[in-house]
Amino acid sequence: MKAVGRTDIGKCRKNNEDALFLAGEDFPGNLFIVADGMGGCNAGEVASATAIEAFVDYAAQALCEPRADRVDLMHECMVKANEAVYRLSNHRRDYAEMGTTVVAALLEEHQLYIAHVGDSRAYLLRKKEMIPLTEDHSYVMELVHLGSITREEAAKHPKRNIITRAVGIKETVEEDIHVYDVKKGDVILLCSDGLSGMLQDAQMQEIIKRKITFEKKAEKLVEEANARGGYDNISLILVEV
Repeated sequence: MKAVGRTDIGKCRKNNEDALFLAGEDFPGNLFIVADGMGGCNAGEVASATAIEAFVDYAAQALCEPRADRVDLMHECMVKANEAVYRLSNHRRDYAEMGTTVVAALLEEHQLYIAHVGDSRAYLLRKKEMIPLTEDHSYVMELVHLGSITREEAAKHPKRNIITRAVGIKETVEEDIHVYDVKKGDVILLCSDGLSGMLQDAQMQEIIKRKITFEKKAEKLVEEANARGGYDNISLILVEV
């Protein structure tokens, strides 16, 4: 397995409110996280960093328990992340109402556990197919479910950046958790909407399939998102099983 992460401020923002985590050799599991913070002043970057820190701290302890149910583990990690951000947002006035998206992937043997809140995404690239593993918690996706607009229209809707769930906004959080089978050679992509909002799925797939180094693939994804406007911070993690 190999993994690489990239984060970039983009072309329009004054600071980078995204945060990443890639498990190192001293971490007891293959855990990867992308978070996209929001809030006034520097609160967004505080929210994303705080959520990841709390998520990782709990996971580091829980992963040492081999019998622990991994779905429950991912749920509890998200609960801890939410508690940490919510507590801090209520402790300091300049952090009031801050929040963050979170998409996390835990890889164990041939099982992939995905937990997410908000519109940061997870994808699986298998051979010639780019498979979305998450569905945005957003205003436009609610319209899609109601049949008011199509998914194609949602991608261009002026309110596509409005999310309906976030970590730290409320005292409790509702996350989605999914479990997938993965195979050797599969590539997992986690990203903030600074990437998925600039590039279509097919465009991301084309770059990931190129016969270049893994590190270069990540760099090219960022470069292309910036070339198309770079309206938001751009963050991603690529993992090859």
